[in-house]
Amino acid sequence: MKLLVLLTTLGRLVAATTSEAPPVFVTNGGNSGKGSLRAALKSNATQIKIKKNVEDIVIKSTLVYAGEGPLNIKGSGQTIVASGDFTLLSITNGADLSISNLSFQGIGGFSGADEKGDGKGIFVDVPQGRTGTVHLDLRDVSVSDVAYHGVHVSDCTLTLEGQEVVCGAGAGGDGEGSSASIEANLKRVSVFNVGYGKFDADGVRIDERGDGDIIFNVTDSSFSDVGADGIELDEGGAGDVIVRMKRTTLERNGGYCLVDENEELAPCVGGNPHPFDDLCCDEGELDLDDGFDIDEAGDGSVQYFIKDSDAIDNKDEGFDFDEEGPGDIVGTFISVTAKGNADEGIKCSEADDGDIDIVLRACTVINNLNNDGMEFESEGDGRIDVVVVRTEASGNTNGVDLKVVQEEDKPKGSLKIASSSSIGSVETENVIKKERGN
Repeated sequence: MKLLVLLTTLGRLVAATTSEAPPVFVTNGGNSGKGSLRAALKSNATQIKIKKNVEDIVIKSTLVYAGEGPLNIKGSGQTIVASGDFTLLSITNGADLSISNLSFQGIGGFSGADEKGDGKGIFVDVPQGRTGTVHLDLRDVSVSDVAYHGVHVSDCTLTLEGQEVVCGAGAGGDGEGSSASIEANLKRVSVFNVGYGKFDADGVRIDERGDGDIIFNVTDSSFSDVGADGIELDEGGAGDVIVRMKRTTLERNGGYCLVDENEELAPCVGGNPHPFDDLCCDEGELDLDDGFDIDEAGDGSVQYFIKDSDAIDNKDEGFDFDEEGPGDIVGTFISVTAKGNADEGIKCSEADDGDIDIVLRACTVINNLNNDGMEFESEGDGRIDVVVVRTEASGNTNGVDLKVVQEEDKPKGSLKIASSSSIGSVETENVIKKERGN
């Protein structure tokens, strides 16, 4: 699969240098008509440039690109503004998409309890016949004030009782998809104040249910005040989830289901209904969400490198990475802060026989509220190894600061804590704890 992705990428680069079409210029901010962005998209132009003298573009319905060729939209600092609750930009045939220097803004005003909405910021729909790699490249892009997902790439079709429905999130991997991989590259991207018009609406959401990988690279970006997860990557097939994150912030996400603290009856507790969305009750508890959520449910693994990034004040976990199947979780956190999250600051769980191999270096995990600061758990027969160097973990209430658990009866794995670390409390089960030097 990795070779296929590499060859596809090289072919894409060669094609881009030999057959790039001349650009079509957007010359006005009109909803439609000659010189508008809508007209350029309808023409199936693959290179679109918005001139600097164009002011904000106000649209009355979704902008649609139905072509199959790679689409490149270059803005000049404009904002595309929706006049109603609808998706701003929809790529309907799984074309590669590159956008730079452009903002997308919905109507806003959603607060969970309001009338529900459906509009997304940017939507890429991948058909089942798609092969190779679907590329999404965003640079200097912001998405705000939409009811549903800020950015959504869907390679997933799920049919229930003869009716097509939205692919479910989380573990399980339900649905079918193409054989294509999805590669998203985000640099200086901001997604904020989205996802408060619909349950389980994320800042960035990628659904992949075929044989392909999810490759997610994000740098110098922020995801804040999102109704559900700041970022959610769901992979339910044979492919891997591969993440590289640097200098990125995930803050105050996951609060769609929160209600007024002065409610007479606590919602969801003891069978009490939720005042505005029955989906918000999950086994007697409010269903809140994370800063960064990964769910891998097929044969693939979760691989990540996260550096100089923060998860702060999210309503559930800060980083929540789950693997279900024979694949492994292999990851590195360097100079990462997880603070003030309502559940664990960092959690990695393996539900089957895959291994967990984690390194934390120069991290700060403090004052997370209702569970452990860090939890690494294996429920199957795989090995679990965690190395902690120059890391602080303290003040995490209603739990311990670091928990490493192998639920099989025999010890299989290790926890190594360098003397340079300051860990307030540690709990282990069926792993060998070792102290080591700096």
